[in-house]
Amino acid sequence: MMGRAYIGISPDFPDAAREALGDAQLRNNLARATATIRAKRANVVAEKVDWEQLRTTAHARKMQVLRDLPELLEQFERNATAAGAVVHWAPDAATATRIVAEIAQAKGVDAIVKVKSLATDEIGLNEALQAEGIEAKETDLAELIVQLAGDHPSHILVPAIHKNRDQIRDLFIAQLPEAATDLSNEPRDLAMTARAHLRERFLSARMAVSGANFAIAETGSLVVVESEGNGRMCLTLPETLVTIVGIEKLLPSFDDLGVFMQVLPRSSTGERMNPYTTI
Repeated sequence: MMGRAYIGISPDFPDAAREALGDAQLRNNLARATATIRAKRANVVAEKVDWEQLRTTAHARKMQVLRDLPELLEQFERNATAAGAVVHWAPDAATATRIVAEIAQAKGVDAIVKVKSLATDEIGLNEALQAEGIEAKETDLAELIVQLAGDHPSHILVPAIHKNRDQIRDLFIAQLPEAATDLSNEPRDLAMTARAHLRERFLSARMAVSGANFAIAETGSLVVVESEGNGRMCLTLPETLVTIVGIEKLLPSFDDLGVFMQVLPRSSTGERMNPYTTI
């Protein structure tokens, strides 16, 4: 169970922003993608006549977490430990990355697979592991695209929102041995190429690092919500799983999950229900 840290904005951000604003292809990619996501969200939210009530209830649960945070964190630790987990507390990014590196070294692991890893981006986990000779392999499709491009995530929900299909096809042909030289830009062809590449990673990985959408104090459960199935692979196949969770992900009871599982998919990916939920 690890606290959250943030990487500061580079001093040259205004210059970088000015250059990005001058990139017509980038602006077109973002306009098309955000318009699609917003339209999907609006459609599925409109289906829920009690949408505002659900939001109000979710807000109340989060405020309860803030009021009772110390007690809930200790309750989560007790119940997670009773379920067989080992709970580590990290007050900062350096501690969190050191814990992960030490676990990998203790297990004799020199490569890990990752899923739901926005928090690990914030604490610089990949770079910290690389400094210790440990390779971190992204498995979310968008995170894989960003990693292959030597880029950074550009959106909290869609990390590769700034890339279009042609750019992704060209990247796969250049970077993935599984990619056909005549690979098309059709989503299915791109997804199947990534699938072939990732399947080998899943089957050979001995350790995985994940984030989590929710941590349930009442049960010591961690909940991962995702759309691709890579999370299920990362969370179940490797011998060792390390989950990096900010304390803001806490929920008091398992019943609270019923509220958030109605709100989260609709308000994020515009889905009524996410395809994969792993607890």
